[in-house]
Amino acid sequence: MIAAERATTNAPTSPSRRHWLKGMSLTVGSLMIPISASWLASPEARAAGDALVEINDWIRIDADGTTVLGLSQCEVGQGVYTGLPQVLADELDADWRRVRVEFVTARDAYRTAAANEALQQFVGASMSATLFYERLRIAGAQAREALVTVAARRFGVRTTNCVTKDGRVLHPQSGRSFGYGELVTEAAKLPLNPHPRLKNDSAHALIGKSVARLDTPPKVDGSAVFGIDVKVPDMLCGAIRMAPTSGGVPLSVRNRDEIQSRKGVHGVVLAKDAVIVVADDYWRAKRACDALDVEWNAGPAADSTTILAQRREALMHARGGVATNIGDAQGLIAAGGKVVTAEYHTPYIVHATMEPVNATVHVRKDKGEIEVWGPIQGQDKVRWALGGIFKLPPEKVIVHTTFLGGSFGRKYVPDFVIHAAVASAAVGRPVKVIRSREDDIRHGFYRPCASGRFQAVLGNDGLPRAMHLRVAGQSMYNVIKKDHYEKAGYDETMLDGLYDLVYAVPNLLVEGIDVPQPNIPVSFMRSVGSTSSVFFLESFIDELADAAGIDAIDYRKRLLRHDPLATRVIETTVTSAGWHAKPRPGVHRGFGYCTYTGRGAAFSTYVAVAVELRIVNDRFKIERVVCGVDCGRSINPNLIRANIEGGIGFALTNTFKSQITFANGGVEQSNFGDYPLLYLVEMPKIETVILPSDRPPQGCGEVSLPPMAPAVAQAIRRATGVRPRSMPLPQTVTEAHALASSGASESRRT
Repeated sequence: MIAAERATTNAPTSPSRRHWLKGMSLTVGSLMIPISASWLASPEARAAGDALVEINDWIRIDADGTTVLGLSQCEVGQGVYTGLPQVLADELDADWRRVRVEFVTARDAYRTAAANEALQQFVGASMSATLFYERLRIAGAQAREALVTVAARRFGVRTTNCVTKDGRVLHPQSGRSFGYGELVTEAAKLPLNPHPRLKNDSAHALIGKSVARLDTPPKVDGSAVFGIDVKVPDMLCGAIRMAPTSGGVPLSVRNRDEIQSRKGVHGVVLAKDAVIVVADDYWRAKRACDALDVEWNAGPAADSTTILAQRREALMHARGGVATNIGDAQGLIAAGGKVVTAEYHTPYIVHATMEPVNATVHVRKDKGEIEVWGPIQGQDKVRWALGGIFKLPPEKVIVHTTFLGGSFGRKYVPDFVIHAAVASAAVGRPVKVIRSREDDIRHGFYRPCASGRFQAVLGNDGLPRAMHLRVAGQSMYNVIKKDHYEKAGYDETMLDGLYDLVYAVPNLLVEGIDVPQPNIPVSFMRSVGSTSSVFFLESFIDELADAAGIDAIDYRKRLLRHDPLATRVIETTVTSAGWHAKPRPGVHRGFGYCTYTGRGAAFSTYVAVAVELRIVNDRFKIERVVCGVDCGRSINPNLIRANIEGGIGFALTNTFKSQITFANGGVEQSNFGDYPLLYLVEMPKIETVILPSDRPPQGCGEVSLPPMAPAVAQAIRRATGVRPRSMPLPQTVTEAHALASSGASESRRT
């Protein structure tokens, strides 16, 4: 176990602001953020002199009453560092003022089998609250029950005569009490009740409350340990050089001897897809890396213009994998009537995390084990990958989780950990490898581009009698879950919100078409395929409402009569936004809806957004967003609001700015200069309306992204008369009219 103090003892020669903040925090006191692989079992812990005693996989208590709660889910900014311990502490009746949180890994209690995946420890798809809420309540209640049992024996009374509060067991009749620390050693020896009695909702002291985030103070004072902060004894640093083309591999380093002879350089390591220079410090390694003369095998060239043409050709002529086929959609559309056809497009985008990918790895060949420290989103994924490469059982790969400076899915892919492991094995010492921003963007794992061709025929009531929805793009599943793809015949992520369409359409055909791009790596990104497919769907619903001459809100409500929860969210959102009142002068409105379903139908969250757009000096400015959300029972309303607000900011970046383009085989973007993020001044006022619910907690980290782009597109149409159908959307009126002149915003009605 490496605590924050140990991880930050080596001061840099030129003190940074962050290091100064850390120093200040040590003088005024700070929350300790340990980096832990797994807890020692209580007998071993006691033998080692550790005062903390473990009751179960999640709870350890010190003699003085300090309670350490285990957190298996990595903290990426979504708030689980506070929200999940809230659940655990509430059922335990711990003293929240004396609670400490510790990242834990490597036990089955921390693993889940979500989305038909193998049992593993990971974070993704906004499922932490859904999957761990009941599990943590049980763990807290088990520990509380054991502590009460011991206290009752000492009081000489029945357990039903005891109550718990703020880390103590009390006997109200006599006024006696014991602190948890006085009881824990004996309580830890008791068998755990697999079915403890859980609290009634009315008894919750923490669940449902807007408790302040535990990770805010250390992130403000600089004491929080991110992967890039890790320092271990005898550690070296590595910089990485990757090919100028996507999918390129190194063949040789022509000046290898010259680079290795540089002062402070310990090795030039050829990995499968990169060259890594290992040196005493990062900047020495980076300068040497920049000076490498590498011979590359470029591989097949990728080109964005060609890729778009391939997708459009596939939409018109390729055979698709059928995900949904209800009734006779094709026959009804072919028979004619009021048919609406539209085509939509989204580009590749990259995660662009504020903390570039990095990892520290020590390959101990003599001990037959590997130790990893870093911003890891998939701990078992790392164990499997390194175990396979170095011919070790996964349990011989020890993973320490730090805070993650953003991930959005990127740090689930262990490529950056593999690079650090290969470098460590080559030099025989622990190595921290940091990927530069440029290499992180040019060699990321991208959200796939996609194109959609949507058709519908309207009935006399203006509602769709039939829909035919086709999406073409690069399939993730045909690369990373090939067996699943081949069994299903389509990639469900490409068709998020389409194959399980929430709108009532009696005849529906949904198809997905893979357009492979072997040299472009793709993987999961926040909201996965919904950021494309819901943009297509909601934009199309708006077009159908226009064709039918029906208000866009009423149109959706008619198509959702069967779903009262969806209707309630829509009505609450438009009421809160004042949708039916006349907008302020110069304000143009847009609306989007989504039922966000977690992988494998793990949860369903209902979300709607109403946006207000104004034109300022030719530019579109989103001034206000009202978001209504039903995400089940609220653990911490502040965390829900933060997730919604962060998701809207992320979505607006994607909507207006994000695109990865390929030319001459490589990515054209390299840093925030040409892959810009949303500026603070561009962030709208956001009002989040959390609807009360008696459903279990549902996901909320990704749900506000999908409906934003179609809502903004609708507002742009109302402002300019131009309906944009390709992302990124135009940022100015001039761009919107140029789009219309090019014919890129047209749909067809027959």
